[in-house]
Amino acid sequence: MTVPVTTHPPSPVSTRSGVVAHRGASAQFPELTLVAFQQALEQGAEALEVDIRLTADGVPVLLHDPRTTRVADRDLWVHSSTLDQLATLDLGSWHPVHRAPEPLLTLRSFLVMAEAFPQVRLFLETKHPVPSGGRVEAALRDELRYFGMDRPASFADSRAVMMSFSVMAVRRFRQLAPEIPAVQLRERRNVLKSWPAEGVGAQLMGPSIGALRARPWLVEYWRSRGMGTYCWTVDDPADLLLCRDLGVDWVGTNVPSRALTVLDGGVPRAEGPAAG
Repeated sequence: MTVPVTTHPPSPVSTRSGVVAHRGASAQFPELTLVAFQQALEQGAEALEVDIRLTADGVPVLLHDPRTTRVADRDLWVHSSTLDQLATLDLGSWHPVHRAPEPLLTLRSFLVMAEAFPQVRLFLETKHPVPSGGRVEAALRDELRYFGMDRPASFADSRAVMMSFSVMAVRRFRQLAPEIPAVQLRERRNVLKSWPAEGVGAQLMGPSIGALRARPWLVEYWRSRGMGTYCWTVDDPADLLLCRDLGVDWVGTNVPSRALTVLDGGVPRAEGPAAG
């Protein structure tokens, strides 16, 4: 079989999958907060993953859900709340381990923090469906342009990697920022629909770990098409080793310290409860 030319960001370690902190070190710290990302970096994470939504006044912020009820002290709809309203929320005290207040992060404040860690990749997921539609991809492009991250030397060199479950979002972003690679995320129930994703410009496929357990051959199939793989969310040691053995490029995990220990051949220690 002919080995295709790498057109996606490869793992930083040739012998194993790269470790992406899923919403930061989110098993031990409140997801998508500054402390979660700082702790992930201290644990040795090689990449950070974030979820992006737009406020009512068009500011990209880091929140996974359309409402804040799960992770905040008040219930607000993100799309109909201004940045000033969302900035009053406490996003940390709910966490069963951390139990301390944490403020909302905007995408810009996250990218300011990331400037101090130029070796760390950034996996940036736009959430859909949302009332703002494609404005979230345009906002992501604008922020990456502001930080000079929109024109990498190559896909393999790009610090930024866009992701979405929405095929239309991936297509739209590839038109807005053609030099930044993209991941087409897929869940187990629709993973086979990912076959034509390369036609909309994705450089990596993003199956769930459940999808890879059921169809491990997909990694080699995508590799034969010149595409890389990002697998989510991989916390169990057996699943981490499966990804490593299959040659998955990147694994998203809530516990980066444990993932690094397992993938590097060590014995994992017990950690706090994992985030969903």
